[in-house]
Amino acid sequence: MSAQETQTYNGPLQIGKYNGNATYSYKLVENDTVLDGDFTVLRSNLQELLEKQDYSFQFKGSFVDGTANGPWKFQFGEFNSKSQSEVIDYQYRVLVSGIQKSAIGKIKMGKPNGKWIVLEEEIENSEISKTLFKSVISFDNGVPQQNFSINSENYTLVGRFLRDGLAHDEWSLFPSNGIDQFESWYFKDGLLQSIRVDDESDHKTIKAFQGYNSQTKIINLNAGYIKALEIQLSQVDIDILHHNSLPELLKQNAARYQEVDDILSALGKSEFLPEFKVKVPYYPLDSLEVANVDSIVSYYKKANELSESILQNSQLNILKLSDSNTAYQYNTVLYLKEKFLKPIEEIVNYDSLNILEYTSREQLVNHVFSDGMPESKMDIEIQIDSITSSKSYSLPSSDTINNDNSIIVNIEAVAKMGYDGILSIANEVKETLTQEKRQNELASLEEEIIQKNDSMVIFIDSTSATIPLKYATALKQLKSFTNNTLNEYSKVKSAQNRLAAARSTVDCLNNLNDLSRTVSLMPAYQTDIIENYTDRIWNPFMATLMDEDIKKRITSTYTKILEPYFLTEIEQQISCESIEDLNKNITATYKKILELKDQNTKKLERKLKKEKDPVTVLEMLNVQNTTKQ
Repeated sequence: MSAQETQTYNGPLQIGKYNGNATYSYKLVENDTVLDGDFTVLRSNLQELLEKQDYSFQFKGSFVDGTANGPWKFQFGEFNSKSQSEVIDYQYRVLVSGIQKSAIGKIKMGKPNGKWIVLEEEIENSEISKTLFKSVISFDNGVPQQNFSINSENYTLVGRFLRDGLAHDEWSLFPSNGIDQFESWYFKDGLLQSIRVDDESDHKTIKAFQGYNSQTKIINLNAGYIKALEIQLSQVDIDILHHNSLPELLKQNAARYQEVDDILSALGKSEFLPEFKVKVPYYPLDSLEVANVDSIVSYYKKANELSESILQNSQLNILKLSDSNTAYQYNTVLYLKEKFLKPIEEIVNYDSLNILEYTSREQLVNHVFSDGMPESKMDIEIQIDSITSSKSYSLPSSDTINNDNSIIVNIEAVAKMGYDGILSIANEVKETLTQEKRQNELASLEEEIIQKNDSMVIFIDSTSATIPLKYATALKQLKSFTNNTLNEYSKVKSAQNRLAAARSTVDCLNNLNDLSRTVSLMPAYQTDIIENYTDRIWNPFMATLMDEDIKKRITSTYTKILEPYFLTEIEQQISCESIEDLNKNITATYKKILELKDQNTKKLERKLKKEKDPVTVLEMLNVQNTTKQ
């Protein structure tokens, strides 16, 4: 029982985007806060008002077990002040200007009940200067009743409902600057009969929902209803409908009620949105047609994604300016998008609004394909350098439009044809881009080949004169091998083989450049080894310090066996496949010899005394030798 006791809260509260100070009564039910009793939340900031601008709001009403019930008032304001003030009854009154919105009425267990007035007013120096919007609607437990009116700055809409909330009789839209009727919608028991539009000199009557099959369905008068209405109309009538403002006033009204519903829904249970009810012709889809529609949506989404990837590709947009085949592929996708995907997109949108069943299949196809169903063969226009030509294109799809099929099946066929066509072009474009990529890569690789070769020739020519002859001879052999490698590459004619050859040639030249620099360092390697294996010792007979070679077996192995072996490999056994490993072995051997200076090598030296084969010696030194694998 104690858990059901009503408690009071005073403090900060956030409701969606509104953050203010609240006072309300509530109960704890299974650890949940359930509003019950009076409720007030408000916000205003005088300092912000005086400095720049203040937004204020106040929501005041009551709840019963978490559901809004009783009189409610919602106010939203955005105000600024020029710091003007008045003194009234010994109190300062700050004059404000801005916009104030309000919604006032009663709620019966979450639903509007009785008269609701929704206002938007312009305030100037704390006085109402202009009414920007006013909606007056009476409800009976959430169902709109009797007469209503909605006013904006430019128009006034009046109409009425039946007791069940259905639109009925004449709904009239008047311009604010005159008394003559501007637009009238005529309903009969919820079903729209016609729309009459008057201008200064003439009037136009639009017939609505003609020739329906007598089966109807009750829905809300919303954006989906307007779209369903458009399907029945000609393009001329649709343009007239869009030019006028009756639907726009209803949309503005719905947005204001939605704002209140969002607040109430965040606090508890709410069904505040007014439901203006209308009837529409009803042509239900059977299970097979539902599957057809699902397939149409699927084909459209895949085809649209593919088409956008093609049309937005920057490389294709450049290529099509000079390459006729690319221009043909690009323009074919544009044509398929316009003639196939654009109509199917309307079907997909209608499906998302759940209004496909509110029009006959004949009206649907006549509206979406006003120029007739697209053909499987078409002429694609191409323009290159101001020269225009055309080329035929035939869809690869096995699906076709057949008069013996139902309309929905034929629409599905159009969706499939459009998808198959774009998929086919996408595969062609992929090959075009691949070829272009190969050509660009080949050009880049050949430029790199030239740069690598020039770099190596310059290095070898400048280095050969500064090092001993045996090393210079090895460098000249590398230069000769490089020239032979380029000659072999120049003999490759096949485009596919040339790209692979260019890649391997670049790798080979990279390794040749690395090896040439290693060879240029080999004299320094030998000098470094000799210096590391020479100790300064005291000679008591001569009474002086003298140089003495240590571990001569190791140094002589490097000098007399391994280094000559490496140079011979370069002069006699070099190949693109062996260069990288040979370079690694030269560097690894040099480092290993230096490491052995500070290690116990007596056993190794005994083995080296008998061994003359360089490959075996490398294995004994634990240097990986792969030059002769």
